[in-house]
Amino acid sequence: MPNWTIAIPETPSPNYVLVKNISLQSNENTVKEFFLFCGKIKEFELTKDDDNEHQVALINFERESAAKTATLLSNALIDDCHITAAPYFSSATPVGEGEEAGHTSEKEAEETSQEAKPKSRIAAEILANGYMLQDQIVAKGLEYDGKYGLSTRITGYLGMLQTNVRSIDDKYRIWDKAVELDQKYKIQEKVTNAAQTALQSQPGQKARGIAEQTFAQIAAVHMEATKIKGDKAAA
Repeated sequence: MPNWTIAIPETPSPNYVLVKNISLQSNENTVKEFFLFCGKIKEFELTKDDDNEHQVALINFERESAAKTATLLSNALIDDCHITAAPYFSSATPVGEGEEAGHTSEKEAEETSQEAKPKSRIAAEILANGYMLQDQIVAKGLEYDGKYGLSTRITGYLGMLQTNVRSIDDKYRIWDKAVELDQKYKIQEKVTNAAQTALQSQPGQKARGIAEQTFAQIAAVHMEATKIKGDKAAA
């Protein structure tokens, strides 16, 4: 483990995140800007890892909710490497996640801090800025939002999407993109672990319904990302 210049607190804090497997081609600005989507950063340090083939970063976020978002982004693609992100302190006692997350509406999320935004909204913003997030990562954000009752504009797309999954895929080619990534990086990604488990354990029709619902939710995030990108271009 590198000798950090950042002062490590004696009392474990959930605000610290360790990011590994960072490409040697990635500079500090690239990595820091990616994680700024999660929320404000108090301290950031990037250095070469012990294997001399990758870099590693230590991030101290202002708020625990930002650190939580950062760990959800593990396996995201930055430059040519899939990074891993995990709490620096495995023994840190988290604040109650429901209390930390709150019940933030889409309008409130846009007007308040990055940390207050639903995880799926943050995923859409990252996608809109040209980064690659596998559908499994998007699904983790959706699962988190669903668990804590966070509402977003994304949910407004679901009724339409769930009744017309096939035509949405034809238009946005989401599955083709997933297959392309799989072939390029030699990874096998399912839409979500939940859908995968359902397909193995539920009767056929019910399982297909669960899988289509999951697909529709992920498609909604991609649609939101497209809208964000369009709004930025028009601004």
